[in-house]
Amino acid sequence: MNNQKLVLPQSEAKKLLSLPIREAEQLFQSYEKEEQLQIIRATRNPKQREELYYLVPDCTDLIQESPTEDVLQVLDTLLGTGLACGLLPCLSNEQFEEIMDIAIWRDGKIDENSLSLWLFELSECERDDLSRFLGQIDLRILAGLLKNRVKLKGTLGALMIEEGIIDPNSPSIECKDDQARAILNAIWEADDTYFTQLLKEMFAIDKEGDVETELVTALEKATAERAERVKARDSKAGIKITESDLTEHVDLDSLDLAEEKKENADE
Repeated sequence: MNNQKLVLPQSEAKKLLSLPIREAEQLFQSYEKEEQLQIIRATRNPKQREELYYLVPDCTDLIQESPTEDVLQVLDTLLGTGLACGLLPCLSNEQFEEIMDIAIWRDGKIDENSLSLWLFELSECERDDLSRFLGQIDLRILAGLLKNRVKLKGTLGALMIEEGIIDPNSPSIECKDDQARAILNAIWEADDTYFTQLLKEMFAIDKEGDVETELVTALEKATAERAERVKARDSKAGIKITESDLTEHVDLDSLDLAEEKKENADE
């Protein structure tokens, strides 16, 4: 066990990233977990941070004890590649919910392209992992995303949904694109009950209003609930600035990264 105090975690990160993989693994694993976290936090490049996570056999603890924003930066670099499924199962349910509250919204509205990418990555996960995460994804948001990409054909479809005997390959379901079909298939394989509930939400089964009105109302409620969750997290963290304030007033490129400058000067 390496008991030497880490004076410059950023420098140690550079050293680890320069070593052959086996040497880097041995050195990184010689540190206490808190020291490993210090090194990861000091590494601002998301791709390099991902490399550090993989220096241990199971990075679940390191992922779950890292700031959610830091983990999200790593996952963002993997979106659309199908490779995020290597790290997604390491997230706690709370982290995943927080990431969804951050990643799939823009200016207080659902970013459908981002949500679609995240669902693609989730569809690549093991079905047990996907099933766990589905409980953290608002059903109403999924219905809003898929409403224009999935159609219900014929009169039998609604009855089959009510009876819970429909699947993505049913002739009553028509997908406009392969990605939508892949998403539906993954959800059905992971949790057929959730799949049926999703279809009921999408097509307003057992509801009195028309489909469009019901979906708009449901999305409005989902948006309000998400805003409350974000507000509660910010309050707990002592953050008083709102999301809109952050977007409007903070220029991330102009931030003075004092610690990074100090470490560079000391090298």
